[in-house]
Amino acid sequence: MNIGFVGLGAVVETAWLPALQRLSLPVSTLWGYDVNAQRTLPGVTRCDSLAALLAKPIDTLCITTASLQHLSVLEAALSTPIPRIVVEKPVVATLGQISRLRSLLSMPENAPRVLALDHWMARDGALRVAQGKMDKPWLAEGVAALSEPPVFSLDDIVGIDGFLLEPSGFNAAGEPIALNFATGEPDTRQFRHPDGVIVDVGTHVLAMMRETVRYLGGSDELQLKVLQAKDRLGRPISIGDTETAEGEAHLQGMLSGLPVNLWLNKYAGPGVERKGIRITLRDGRIISQNRSPGGERAELIAGDSVMSWTREGAVYAHCLGEHIFGANSLFARAPQEVARLTQRRIAEVEALLQLQQELRGAH
Repeated sequence: MNIGFVGLGAVVETAWLPALQRLSLPVSTLWGYDVNAQRTLPGVTRCDSLAALLAKPIDTLCITTASLQHLSVLEAALSTPIPRIVVEKPVVATLGQISRLRSLLSMPENAPRVLALDHWMARDGALRVAQGKMDKPWLAEGVAALSEPPVFSLDDIVGIDGFLLEPSGFNAAGEPIALNFATGEPDTRQFRHPDGVIVDVGTHVLAMMRETVRYLGGSDELQLKVLQAKDRLGRPISIGDTETAEGEAHLQGMLSGLPVNLWLNKYAGPGVERKGIRITLRDGRIISQNRSPGGERAELIAGDSVMSWTREGAVYAHCLGEHIFGANSLFARAPQEVARLTQRRIAEVEALLQLQQELRGAH
């Protein structure tokens, strides 16, 4: 298997490559290209140009550039015979890019080749609890056995909350700074619109919530509004501001008729971390999933009684190993789903970008 990377930044260094190192995959060669000629990564053979990379015999191309550059790279890749193209989230970064992307994917020869990546497919604990299917790789803690599914239909659900609250640090001036999600080290990147929390991390939460609802029998209906958005220093985002990234946001709306809230914060404070969803059931029970230091934890809470299951390991390792690479990848086991998943991710990004238009004004 030959893998190509366009963009050799932090996400490849701290997430993709460590995941590939943990997986027993028949990888022959890793090629890469980055517009920064000084950027190299161990184990990745660097190409001098995008054209040179795309001319290699690549089995899977991973587009891991900054989000604003995803579309131009994808367009170039689609002019080659590369059979599988995976685009990091968010798949594009502007409404204009969405129109162009939809045009590209309307071509039947393109749609099955492009997968918009998100991690929901490796974070299915809440869904499995709801369906009563807690089998491997989820391990029960103590006495945790489901005699029947907690959710038979969407009528059993009162509402869903999604969270992506990331721990943060402080700079010398006492201002909050982001930390790298994989290493915990200070993130030196300067976040600018459109890469604030609404699109950059909101895509993760929204994908997880929508897919959970969909697999429980719901539709793709989606309505959202911004209740609050602030920058890194806690100041509101102003109309006409097309530069400042949102550091915190609270979104509210409906998914398939269910009330939902999304709580997003890249600067939640030292040690504060909550990444997952919480499903409130009509009978008072709660289904919860959250990241823990060593992996994932899913729970069914009934008053003081808690049944819990855990899954160890990094999200990227599970996602890449089970769904992107290998003999049983999504491309191999359900090729018809590749295009459908990408269309759902596009719809979510479009909804979030429209919220940014309402928040900042047309731009």
